[in-house]
Amino acid sequence: MNKSLFKFCLFFLCISAGFAQKTKFKTGDTNTKKYFTSITYKNVNDKIIIPVTIKDSTYQFLFDTGAPNVISTSLLSVVKYSSGRALTISDSNDRKQKMNLITLKEITVGDITFSNTSALVFDKSENILFDCFEIDGIIGSNLLQKSIVQINPETKELVLTNSLKNLRLGDEAPTKLFIVNAQGSPYIEIKLKGDVTVTEKLLFDTGASGFYDMSKRRLDLFNKHKVAASVLSNEGISGMGLFGASETNTKYRLKIPEILINSSLFKNVSTFTTDDDHSRIGSDILKYGVVTLDFKKKRFYFNGFNETNDLKEKLLGFTPVLENNKLIVGVVWDEELKDKISYGDEILGINDIDLTTANICDMISKKSPFKSSDVLEITFKNKDNQTNTYTIKREFQD
Repeated sequence: MNKSLFKFCLFFLCISAGFAQKTKFKTGDTNTKKYFTSITYKNVNDKIIIPVTIKDSTYQFLFDTGAPNVISTSLLSVVKYSSGRALTISDSNDRKQKMNLITLKEITVGDITFSNTSALVFDKSENILFDCFEIDGIIGSNLLQKSIVQINPETKELVLTNSLKNLRLGDEAPTKLFIVNAQGSPYIEIKLKGDVTVTEKLLFDTGASGFYDMSKRRLDLFNKHKVAASVLSNEGISGMGLFGASETNTKYRLKIPEILINSSLFKNVSTFTTDDDHSRIGSDILKYGVVTLDFKKKRFYFNGFNETNDLKEKLLGFTPVLENNKLIVGVVWDEELKDKISYGDEILGINDIDLTTANICDMISKKSPFKSSDVLEITFKNKDNQTNTYTIKREFQD
């Protein structure tokens, strides 16, 4: 059977599902032919959280262009829907689980009511991130296919409309927006500058953390053209998938000297490789400008606050990740640290924060304590239950 690939990124998690080409996510019909709605969103640790109305009650949903619509099982008793087929979902770690695809009779975003739109059903008790961000679902890219979306981080305003005349676009020329796969994922092209300029098509994903995550598949090409600089590598895991932890394999941390997005230049971009087939631009881009995604005419606008942005930042010599509701060492990058800590070591405390008693959601939905200072006292417990505290500095990657 021919298969197409459906991808969806949840926060820093990505999942993919294979399904027959006949399966297509419904966009849904709006209650008016001409529409404009402005929604004030909450920025919760760089996640866009918006109010959604279902049967006169308001719920909080993540706005995620890298995902399809998702609704929690706890809302099934509230919404009107028709059942569809069950899809076998594979997350980014190739762990599989079935999720039901349903058709929602009505869901209202701002002043716009969408009828007969597809959504996946997910049991939020199986993933702590739903509770940590206090959401009941996701508004994803399949709902947006007939709309133009503008996100203004200065006013925390998200606009849905079907006419460009309703928006302020500035003087910046748009580039092409590519609509990919059955859920209608938005892809854009960026330019990475090395000895030559390399063009990469990648997912525009407001649900993913960070600025730019590079697919490991691109590493050889970027090394060949000297696009990637200061490449570090080690065995470990870079994060959790929707259905569990990843398998241990080689991860890479590198720096991209220059990335061009439309006419905005980004310098000294630190990034980590992902095991996904495609790279992605994450929610951090909203720190640097206003984004407009024209799904109707397939155009991407980025009105940057500055022409040039230096993203140089101080980094830890290891990457902390969440596993089984505990913070552990995912990958160790610094050579000196490799003699002290290893993948899998539990992180017990940071400065005066006792992580064994702390609310794990504070580690997820609030500012990272790993960025609270350039010098950190971190306590680790290794696989032999030995506890050690080390002074670790955040430093620039050369």
